[in-house]
Amino acid sequence: MKFLYKVILMLGILIALSCFVQFVVFNKFFISNTDSLLLSTNEKASKDVSMQLVENFNKIQNFVKTVASDEEIRENQELLDKFNEIIPEVDVVTILNSKGDILRMSGNVHSPSVSNLAYTDYFHQAIHGKTYISNVFTSASVTKVVVISVPIVKDGSIDGVVAGTVELQGTSLASMFDNKKFGRSGYISILDSHGYVVYHPDKGEIGKKSIVFGKLQGKSGSKIMKDYSGKDQFVGFSKVPNLNWYVIVITPTADIMTSRNIVVYETFIGSVIVGILIILLGIYTIKRYSKPLDKLIFSFNALKAGKYKKIDPYNYGKEFQEMVRVYNHTIERLEEEYNDLEEAADIDSLTGAYNRRAFNNLLSILKQEISNCSLESLGVLLLDIDRFKELNDTSGHLAGDDILKKLTQIMKSTAGDRSVFRFGGDEFAVVIRNVSDERLLAIAEVIRLKGEEALNGCTVSIGTAKYPKDAYSIDKLIDFADKALYISKKSRNKVTTFVK
Repeated sequence: MKFLYKVILMLGILIALSCFVQFVVFNKFFISNTDSLLLSTNEKASKDVSMQLVENFNKIQNFVKTVASDEEIRENQELLDKFNEIIPEVDVVTILNSKGDILRMSGNVHSPSVSNLAYTDYFHQAIHGKTYISNVFTSASVTKVVVISVPIVKDGSIDGVVAGTVELQGTSLASMFDNKKFGRSGYISILDSHGYVVYHPDKGEIGKKSIVFGKLQGKSGSKIMKDYSGKDQFVGFSKVPNLNWYVIVITPTADIMTSRNIVVYETFIGSVIVGILIILLGIYTIKRYSKPLDKLIFSFNALKAGKYKKIDPYNYGKEFQEMVRVYNHTIERLEEEYNDLEEAADIDSLTGAYNRRAFNNLLSILKQEISNCSLESLGVLLLDIDRFKELNDTSGHLAGDDILKKLTQIMKSTAGDRSVFRFGGDEFAVVIRNVSDERLLAIAEVIRLKGEEALNGCTVSIGTAKYPKDAYSIDKLIDFADKALYISKKSRNKVTTFVK
C-alpha cells in the first residue's frame, strides 16, 4: 500500500500547485477584467451624466430665452419673480440693457456692489447675439457661479441681455448629482473648459483647478489616475457637447481592491479547502480499500503457507464481498483438493489399503489418546502372506499383485475399509477400536479362512495383541503382535494371540 500513499502525496502536491496556479491566473485575469469593467462603467456613467447636464442647461437656456423673448415678463417684477420660481436651478435672473446696466433682478439677490455688467464676458458674448454659458468665476457676492446669457432682440436689433446665474456651491446644481452613487466612495465631478471644478460633492473643491484635467483627451475615455494624495482611482470622462466642459466619474481603487481581494482570497481559500477535502477523501478511500486489501493479502500469504482459513465477509464492504465469496469458495475447493491429496498420499496405490505413512500417523494419534486417557480399547492384527515369494518367483509379479489385492478386499470386507494398512511387500496390519477379545479373534479367523480359499494356494499367518490387556503403550502393542505373528509363521496359516 506504500504506492497508494505515494499517489496520495503526489495528488496533494498537484492539487496545491493547481490551487496556486489557479489563484495566480484567476487573480491576474480578475484584476484585468474588473479594471476594464470599472473603467468602462465609469466612462458610460460620465456620458450619461454629460447628457443629463446638457438637458438641464438646455432647460435653463430655454427659461432664459423665454424671459428674453417676453417683454411683459421683463418689465413686470412680480411676474418675473413668479416665473423665476418655476426654475429652481436658476438662482438669479438679471435683466440688462444694451449698455450693461442692471434694470431688474429676481431670485437670491444680494445687495449688488455694481450696477453695470458690461465688462463681463457673458454680457459681451450675448450682446453680440450669442447664447453663452460661462466658465466658473467668482461673483460680486463672492460665490462660485456659472452664468447663462441670452440676447434680447427687439425690432430686429439687440436691445439687452438676460443672464441666468447658477450658484455652484448652492443646492440647485448639487440636487442634480448628489444622489448619484458609484460604489462606497465614488463621485461625479464637473469641470469647465479651463479645468476648474463646476460641481463636486465636496463644496470646498468647487472653483479649484482639477489635478486630472491635463490628462483628459478626446470626447470620452477612461484611465487609472492618481488623486491629490497619490492614490490610484478609476476615472471615466466625457466632454459636454457645445460647452467643452468635462464630466468625470471617479471611483477610488481602494474600495474596489478591498472587494476584489475578498473575492480573490475567498476563491483561493475555497480552492485550498476543496484540495484538502480531495486529499482527505483520497486518504479515506485508500484506508477504506487498503485495510481490506491488506487482510486479503495476508490471507493469500497464509494460503501460500498452506493455511486454509476462510474470511468473514461481514467485516468487508459490499464492494469486497464478491471477492471474499470467491476467495472462500476457492478455499473450500482447495481444502477438498488438499484432503483428497492427503488421503491419496496415505493410500497404497496397488491395493487401495492405507500405507505405512497413514499407519504411522494413526499411531501418533493413538499415543495422544492414550496420553489423554481417551482410548478405551484397541485390537491389532499383523498379517503376512505365506509362500508369497515362491508365488512371485513361479507365477510372476502380476500374480503376486493379484494376491495382494484379493487379501486387501478380504480384510476390508471383514474389518472395515479404514482399518486396513499395508506395511509394504506382503505385510499388512488391521487396527480395530473398541473391540472385544472374542470379536478380534473372530475377525482374524475369518480373514485366515477366506484367504485360504481365495489366495490361489497362498495362506495368511496372523498375530494379535490387545490394548490394554496385553500392553499399555502402542509401541509395545505392535511389538507383541509382531511376536505373535512370528509364532504363526513357523507353522503357517494360523492365528496366534499374544500371551505374556
